Amino acid sequence: MEILQIPDSERRAFDALIPADSTKSVRLGTLGPKGTSSEYIAQSMVHSIGDRDSFRIVLENTYERCMEALAGGQVDLALVAHAYPKINAFYMNPLLEPAIVFRGNTPEYGLATRLDFEFHEEMLFSDTVVSHPAPVPLLQYHFGRPVQLATATSTSQAACDVADGRYNIAITNEQAMREHNLKFVYRFSHIPMTWTVFSRKVNK
Repeated sequence: MEILQIPDSERRAFDALIPADSTKSVRLGTLGPKGTSSEYIAQSMVHSIGDRDSFRIVLENTYERCMEALAGGQVDLALVAHAYPKINAFYMNPLLEPAIVFRGNTPEYGLATRLDFEFHEEMLFSDTVVSHPAPVPLLQYHFGRPVQLATATSTSQAACDVADGRYNIAITNEQAMREHNLKFVYRFSHIPMTWTVFSRKVNK
């Protein structure tokens, strides 16, 4: 697991959000289900901070649901990838504010299929590929041709859709590929990315 290099200024801002005398775990919401890059970065962040017992990672089906849970007090913080195309709405929410911003590389991404599926590259241009919207540009950069796409709520959900037989090919990450017992038939790379941890705005 990657050790995140969180700047000291950001770490101090983050520490200020965690009451020193609190006996409850800090609930950190992010995108699920299990196996997403968001969960991986959340785990890496908690590991980097060094006090894993004081955090509980809460996985939601969408980033929007994470923000609803944050605004409503069901979680204390929420982690969002900057690659998410609708992140601007979270910055505009008057109930929320960015607490820290940092860089963290995702797990390796690739095209995944079921273990018994015979894949040929030509299938990319006849079959439907299921993916979260954020990593879709990888197809254009690596193959340079249009591909028929179906949308999933996360890279882990895309892997689940392939494991369940709804599609044959998914763009997903290494965590989700293993979680759903798939295989990579084409590897892209880790994705260097920045992330925001949001908190509820404190009225002053």
